[in-house]
Amino acid sequence: MNPRIFLGILSAVVGLLAVINPQSSIEAIVILIGIGAIVNGISSILKVKRFPLSPYFERAVIIKSIAGILVGILAVILPFAFFSMIQKIVRIFLYIQAVFLILSAIAEFIFVAGTENSAPFITEAFCSIFIAVLLFMLPADFGVKLVRVAGVLILISGIIFAFREWKSSPTEVEAEIIE
Repeated sequence: MNPRIFLGILSAVVGLLAVINPQSSIEAIVILIGIGAIVNGISSILKVKRFPLSPYFERAVIIKSIAGILVGILAVILPFAFFSMIQKIVRIFLYIQAVFLILSAIAEFIFVAGTENSAPFITEAFCSIFIAVLLFMLPADFGVKLVRVAGVLILISGIIFAFREWKSSPTEVEAEIIE
């Protein structure tokens, strides 16, 4: 099977699950954002070493990155450790992650002021603010509706993607060798 068709089907299944059970989808989002915070923290540490930056800025980025890694680790581990209280933990971590992202974005705006090669950091700051706004909305009923709408969109796009890949995949024909 073409891996892109599989990806489309997988997207459709994820979308369907978000429509059917949005609360579990929100829990998965917390864990995925935790993984994202870990990856982002590691990436920021590696990124700061590539650019010639002031020691003050470099230290601030490293501290922010380590804090992000720690928040990410907690977001990944705690929902599994306290499974019976998962609803409350997920809600708390949505807010903690959102506040961290906003503080992180503010810190990046302050630290990159007047710094060369700041485009990656500014882009990251705007993405952090956008994700934080979404995280603040998720625990409310609006968040459940938002997850359901996103699920429908992912479901439809997954079906369309799988269908287009299936229609455009080349037909495999075995050639016969004639001597």
